[in-house]
Amino acid sequence: MGLARELAKKVLDFSFSDIPSDAVHQTRRLVLDTLGCAIGGYGSDASRILQGYVRETGHPGESTVFGSGIRTSCLNAALANGAMVRYLDYNDTAFILQGETYRTGYHPSEVIPPILALCERQHASGRDVITAINLGYDLSLAFLEGVQGPGMEKKGWNGDTRGAYIMPLAAGRILGLTEEQMESAVGICGSCHAVFGILDTPAEEYTMTKNIRFPMMSYAGIMAAMLAGKGFTGPAGMIEGHDGFVHSIMDGEYDVNRLLDFKGKYTIRETCIKSIIADFSSHGHLTATLTLAREHDIKPEDVAEIRITTSKRCAEHTGDPVKKYPKNKETADHSSYYLTAIAIVDRQIGPNQFRQEKYTDPRVLELIGKVVLQGDPSLDKARPAGISEIITKDGKTYRLRVNYPRGHARNPMTDQEVVEKFKDMAAVYMSEERMKRLVEAVFEMDKLDDIGKLLDLMVFKKNE
Repeated sequence: MGLARELAKKVLDFSFSDIPSDAVHQTRRLVLDTLGCAIGGYGSDASRILQGYVRETGHPGESTVFGSGIRTSCLNAALANGAMVRYLDYNDTAFILQGETYRTGYHPSEVIPPILALCERQHASGRDVITAINLGYDLSLAFLEGVQGPGMEKKGWNGDTRGAYIMPLAAGRILGLTEEQMESAVGICGSCHAVFGILDTPAEEYTMTKNIRFPMMSYAGIMAAMLAGKGFTGPAGMIEGHDGFVHSIMDGEYDVNRLLDFKGKYTIRETCIKSIIADFSSHGHLTATLTLAREHDIKPEDVAEIRITTSKRCAEHTGDPVKKYPKNKETADHSSYYLTAIAIVDRQIGPNQFRQEKYTDPRVLELIGKVVLQGDPSLDKARPAGISEIITKDGKTYRLRVNYPRGHARNPMTDQEVVEKFKDMAAVYMSEERMKRLVEAVFEMDKLDDIGKLLDLMVFKKNE
């Protein structure tokens, strides 16, 4: 039996009754957080362009585009909604240790928009949704844990490539495919789709395409499952076969046993819900800077220098020259220089800190020039730990190290904090009553017989 067939068998053997109650509750929290992030990204240029495209395509009304309520194919809904969720870089994150020090991060909640879109098409229950989401989370981690050697990024590939392999399995289960059909779906999608590292490299300014890395893989994964369900075939050995994923993309540096060992881990318990908008590797030092600025009333004009010590990976990923003076949102949320400066100027890092006038604010630009960023390899194992040291013009020094910023699995948000984060983004478009109904629906989603009832509440711009 090939790897894809083995994975399919395990996916089909998984059921809602297997999921512990705490993992079910965490799933509800993450669905709410993800929907909030989608609302936060609704007004972005990326969202506007994609919704314009969706309107022009005229697909059948299977699924709902968040906000506008456009009825379109589940494929288009997965793409448009996925881009909204990813835009702010505010959705959850998880990370794994690769090698001795190098940690790689990813956003497991990116499986949620495509699962919701397909489940709406299928009139699936809330329990079906929760089951599929947990499978998506566990498969995401297992896929990336299999990566050996220097990692996918060092080989020129992005970890969101995992979507081409895990989404056909999640979609296949939702669609009721057989093991053989799911095996073909993995072959169809994996052989035709991958994400290049240029979409997340220190050497290039980020673009809107960053927002659709995983959504495009999801689009392809659902399509592959639909084709396989109609008898379309794909290579059975896509993962381990000659010139397949392990051979061609990973140069053989991949442990397939880690991939197969996904069932029953319930990794959704360990995901981190972001409390600030930034690449998660920078949350330690940014939380430290925010805390110091607030507690000691440090004003921009008081600062002589800001010394940031973070992981080597964070320094490389968020401290390269291309990102020092960002010009767009996609780059700004990965710029430790900008984020450190805006943390002192505004004393918060939320949706309002990513506007064009902020990128050109003279106070921000001046502070960016005072930031000294250094990577310490010893912090890679402790990522996202970081240290902020602020030296003021009067000679005072304020220093703080943060190991577990708010939202980290070891310093989790309360349910109320998750709700407040959601409302902070949703209140721009929704009434208090609408938000209350949506929150209640999410926290009772395992009782819904049709997930579409919940998604109806995500429509707030019908007349656009």
